[in-house]
Amino acid sequence: MYQVVVDYAPSQADNAVVSEGIIAFNESILGERDKEFSIFLKNDSGKIFGGVQAFLDTESIYIDTLWVEESLQKQGYGTKLLDAAEQEAIKNGGAYSTVDTWDFQAEEFYLKRGYEKLGEVKNYWLGHSKITLRKKLR
Repeated sequence: MYQVVVDYAPSQADNAVVSEGIIAFNESILGERDKEFSIFLKNDSGKIFGGVQAFLDTESIYIDTLWVEESLQKQGYGTKLLDAAEQEAIKNGGAYSTVDTWDFQAEEFYLKRGYEKLGEVKNYWLGHSKITLRKKLR
């Protein structure tokens, strides 16, 4: 017999079982798992002030996270990080870049860099909308 169990403090191992299960299913249809990579904005001491966390497959890159320290925003660092991620995609044969953002985050940032809005889930969380954007890279 099986039970549905709610766990507010799940172990990483338990979460990994669920993640690996869906990844294995996806791979059975889509092929090999996406490559995960990061790009960092560091100072001379190696301290991180921004970065990108992304997934790369044969057709596209998915920007999971792009962050720049608040004091360094609006100085071009976000663009440099995004450009670096897009170049990795192109170098590996990717044709698209996809990203999700919130209505209070970076929609305009991506639109100014050639991304097109694919969709929006209004009132997704606490009255805010989640927005998906995509850019053709080649």
